[in-house]
Amino acid sequence: MNKIPPIIQYRRSPWTAAILSLIMPGLGQVYVGALAQGLVWMFLCGTFLVMGLLILSFPAAHSWTLGCVAELSSLVIWLAAAVDSRRLALRCKPDYELKDYNRWYVYVLLLLIGTGSLLAYALYVRGQMLQAFIVPGAAMYPTILPNDRVIAIKNAYQTVDPLRGDIVLFADPDDRRIFFIKRVIAISGDTVEIKSGKLYINHVELPLESIGPATISSGKTTSTGEDFYENNNGAKYRIFISREKQTPDFGPSTVPKHDCFVMGDNRNNALDSRYFGPIALASLRGKFEYRFWPITGGAHWGTIR
Repeated sequence: MNKIPPIIQYRRSPWTAAILSLIMPGLGQVYVGALAQGLVWMFLCGTFLVMGLLILSFPAAHSWTLGCVAELSSLVIWLAAAVDSRRLALRCKPDYELKDYNRWYVYVLLLLIGTGSLLAYALYVRGQMLQAFIVPGAAMYPTILPNDRVIAIKNAYQTVDPLRGDIVLFADPDDRRIFFIKRVIAISGDTVEIKSGKLYINHVELPLESIGPATISSGKTTSTGEDFYENNNGAKYRIFISREKQTPDFGPSTVPKHDCFVMGDNRNNALDSRYFGPIALASLRGKFEYRFWPITGGAHWGTIR
């Protein structure tokens, strides 16, 4: 007598589906037999993730807000994909029939394709568009504090030159492995001079507006002084002038063509163009516009001014 082969039931586990979609959006849908839905979830999440990074790389007024919204949307889609895959698994019949793509190596292949694509794009973004930095010192106080996390827009100067007041990224002229963050004070053709602690651009003293006394601590060093607003031909930003150390006289010196003159906002405690000279525009590696940590609210988180 011929024996009837036993019926093998391939029940779909709701938690397995959810975990797979948490590993990569859409993978749980593929597990429960909804291949088309899984690919849609993968596409949606990847699109919003990439779109957010692209928006953040544009030096526009609202790019930080829009970029964060897009990144948050990708996270919401990620979580929604996990919920949806669990719902689909609960609706599957106990006698689910395995599809041709319900194989472990198919899941691994989809995971490798998805993560590989995101990794390749992340490396491209880091190299050509955006890069995060931790600021170790206080040379840019009060604008950027020690241990702040900031983002450089690396393609900001591909088609335009820096303006007075821009905060730029460039390599140390003496050691290309070290990067500096400084503010552009003067551009090509400008004359820079410092006399008795006062900064002159094109023989005109830059006006200062007192904010009030301030104290900055960096490591074991504490410096007291005063915060000011400095108005540099329409660019208004904060600087700190220490009482313990005086700014040495400098110049007058004219910025060469295709160069810019940079200084730290902590005027008496910064290594800048007063010591290593103007910076070639071709050596600029990006522009700083955003701070993403610490999240303290107010002016400290978000756009850097």
